[in-house]
Amino acid sequence: MMQQKWDKSDPRYGKPPEGSKTEKRGQAAGSHISNEVTFLCEMIHQYGVPNEDNTVSITFGELFQIYTTISNKVVGILLRARKHGLLYFEGEMLYQRRDDNVIITLLKPIEEICPNRAPLKRKREEEQMSWLNPEDY
Repeated sequence: MMQQKWDKSDPRYGKPPEGSKTEKRGQAAGSHISNEVTFLCEMIHQYGVPNEDNTVSITFGELFQIYTTISNKVVGILLRARKHGLLYFEGEMLYQRRDDNVIITLLKPIEEICPNRAPLKRKREEEQMSWLNPEDY
């Protein structure tokens, strides 16, 4: 029996066969992660503090308190959003308590990140928070 040789220059290298269940699961997972990232950016926009340069900032501690009731994947989603150039924070990884004062800055206007969404009103800490679910998006 001969083993198949893989060519890294092949455009199909590392990708599932077209039309396969694996490809469909990958697309669904990518869509779900995109919705999670968008939702996280909306939470930063809604609860963060506007800056003079049209960015919005929030500390990791505040975001962690708001977002963990929605999802336990906040750090992973932060990393993904930073990879896509949507936000910035110092360091490679954020840890609860140790990094509570690290500032997370949303780099793009929320209208650019999610142009087809109804705008959410900015919340204040003392207001009742309506819990949203990323799957609702």
